[in-house]
Amino acid sequence: MKISIPLTGTRGDVQPAVALALELQGRGHDILVGAPPNLVDFVKSAGIEAVPCGPDVEKLYSSEKGQKALAAGSSFKLMPMVAQQMAEYAEQMDDEMIGVCEGADIVVSTLLTEDRAQSICEAMGIPLVTKHPFPARKNSLYTLPGGIPHSWNLPKPVVRGSWTLTEKMRGVAFGKYLKSLRRKLDLPPTKDSIETLLRRDGVPELQAYDSALLPGLAEEWGQQLPFVGFLTLPREARAKMGEQVDEDVMSWIKDGQAPVYVGFGSIPIRDTGPLLRMVEKVSARLGQRVPVNASWSDIDPNAQVGDHMKIVSNLAYDLVFPYCRAAVHHGGIGTTFESVRAKLPTLVCSISFDQPLWGAQVVRLGLGGHLPFSKINEERFEKELAAVLEPQVRERVEQFAPTLDEGTQGSARVADVVEARAAGA
Repeated sequence: MKISIPLTGTRGDVQPAVALALELQGRGHDILVGAPPNLVDFVKSAGIEAVPCGPDVEKLYSSEKGQKALAAGSSFKLMPMVAQQMAEYAEQMDDEMIGVCEGADIVVSTLLTEDRAQSICEAMGIPLVTKHPFPARKNSLYTLPGGIPHSWNLPKPVVRGSWTLTEKMRGVAFGKYLKSLRRKLDLPPTKDSIETLLRRDGVPELQAYDSALLPGLAEEWGQQLPFVGFLTLPREARAKMGEQVDEDVMSWIKDGQAPVYVGFGSIPIRDTGPLLRMVEKVSARLGQRVPVNASWSDIDPNAQVGDHMKIVSNLAYDLVFPYCRAAVHHGGIGTTFESVRAKLPTLVCSISFDQPLWGAQVVRLGLGGHLPFSKINEERFEKELAAVLEPQVRERVEQFAPTLDEGTQGSARVADVVEARAAGA
């Protein structure tokens, strides 16, 4: 069976799909992944066939406008830029997604590609499955990530009503692009929301994150929007894709007091000098050792820092987190899941999109702190990090971590749904 997986976004959007692709390929299926051009080689390194699909989001975030928007810490600042990139890339994105999906027996989309995938699959008569990395459907407990501050305790009717507005805004944002795509596919125009269209077509909408992080949501949605858990890569695949740790780095991490991990994942931060100096000063005053994961940010691995710090180009969470005492990161769902599952008190320094949601949940569940990146200064960072390192936070995380899914079965659960959907079940 040929299975197509069209993607767009950052590494955090792509990596879980690679985990699914490996599971499906291991079951004997032919997989084609459409990946952002800057991540095609990343997907191929896992042994999965991949072609370019969608714009290079890292390039957008790394631009002068992108850096200003990231520094502002607001999704509303980022959305106009993303919308402009969508407008400039719309026709090419249509053609690339059509190319990825053409000839497939089934398509697996994500939240970022499901709008186009629905129209393409409708036109080609291909069954569709979609998966979401955070709550993206109407509920009475959690607002849309990146919108209303998640620290606000709003009445349930207000929360639910906010989703009606969200659906209308999404229709406005995507409407003209989908109208053009549907015309290209010889489909009639539609005013129905993507949620309505997917429900009409009986498309499974899988929640690819852990329900324990969002209490009450699984009970409210039931089997209409089933949770499958986070999709993690096995160690062998991580090694192929460059997620290794040099022996000298691991020796440094293991030798001495358990360190505090610091990193911001696939969010490119360019002006890193002040950030690095702040982390160096605060960690020294608190007596903490700190491995800094440069990842997509412009942190010089050879920068002069104190002996209590070590800068590394890329650190593998599954190898490093077991030896840490806490984690400071951007709050992407993958990193949040990994740090909490490793029983690490976590300080989320959220930047945009779904990250403020996970930061708010870390606080609500007593698993650490939340300091938006736009509000970071030396005093606040020291206060929040010191609070996260308190013994009671460690105790709470150790109690909570076993309630999370192990992270090893998410891909298999999605693969089961994909095979059943393709078989007409």
